[in-house]
Amino acid sequence: MDLFETKKALRDHLTSLTKELVRFPSHVNEPLKIFELIEFIKSYFEKEKVVANMHVFGGLPSLVITTEETKSPRILLSGHIDVVPSSTRYITEEEDGWLFGSGAMDMKGGVAVMMALMKHWSRQEKPPSLGIMITSDEEIGSDNGTTPLLEQEGYRADFVLINEGRYAYDIVTREKGILLVNLVTTGEFIHSAYPWRAKNSIEELMKALLEIKKIFPPPSDAWVPTCSVTIIRGGEETNTIPGRAEAVLNIRLTGGKRWCEEAVLKKIKKCLPKNIEIAEANYGEVFLSDERNPYIRSLRKVARKVLKNPVSFGENHGASDARIFMKHGITTAVLGPVGKNHHTPLEAVDIESLVTHFEVLKKFIAEESRSLQKSQVEILKT
Repeated sequence: MDLFETKKALRDHLTSLTKELVRFPSHVNEPLKIFELIEFIKSYFEKEKVVANMHVFGGLPSLVITTEETKSPRILLSGHIDVVPSSTRYITEEEDGWLFGSGAMDMKGGVAVMMALMKHWSRQEKPPSLGIMITSDEEIGSDNGTTPLLEQEGYRADFVLINEGRYAYDIVTREKGILLVNLVTTGEFIHSAYPWRAKNSIEELMKALLEIKKIFPPPSDAWVPTCSVTIIRGGEETNTIPGRAEAVLNIRLTGGKRWCEEAVLKKIKKCLPKNIEIAEANYGEVFLSDERNPYIRSLRKVARKVLKNPVSFGENHGASDARIFMKHGITTAVLGPVGKNHHTPLEAVDIESLVTHFEVLKKFIAEESRSLQKSQVEILKT
């Protein structure tokens, strides 16, 4: 039984569903809206034969839906519904085949595909062992989403696919690690008319930041480490030179002896004068997945057939929950609809790629289900 009789019906459904997801301002400063969105997603499956479980950690909800009563489906599709707080475009617009809206690419378009796939498979006579995991804190570290779902609730899978929007339709098998470093400088508060009396905490911090930037190669679209200053705070009065300032470095690492957490922190410390210290450092591992894994090879083969074009293995400069699944020994890859401008007012997802992604995953899940059934028959014969 095919839920969507025509390609147009599928396209219209995925477009409409993505629009519905985008209209919720589901960021960390609007927790009630996040709960409302989770309830909306639950209502989408109200008449379906699925098992839905909501979990709440740290005041933020997650939703896991499976085709059977299990915490270990064979294939698990992962996605998040939270957006960055700076997002403001919650009324979507269509233009030249693109759907514009906050979170359309990252990653409500991918979540819409996950939902439609689960609805499709739940209506089959013999649904595959499939689950979808939807969290609401990926943009702030996943401490109250994927991490406790695995560590406290015990969810597992043979293969996880994270449906994150991409700039190209390729299968991501490696992502840079993320190191967040909070620097604090302390000194004396003095009147701004007498700057010779003490060092300026802001200026001292700025000098140190410029030295730290020299550690890293020039930023480029390549598998190289990068360092970005994302927050600077200091001073509250126009007539006072502050005695305290702080900055946050968002560092993306490629691993190895040279670019591991320990080596980079050691280099940063060498750049710091006595009045500046590392107040806090948090690290998320580099994600690496074996491209020879049977699930990943199968996914690539199916994607090639559907697209009728080569499908490459890619890398992600950003981080996703892939590193968390990897930590628990679960084979993981990232593949999602094509989009552009994520985390900006011009964020958009390619509408046609929503359809393509649905068709690729539908065929991939069908192929894996047939493969499992064939293996089970062969076992019974022996």
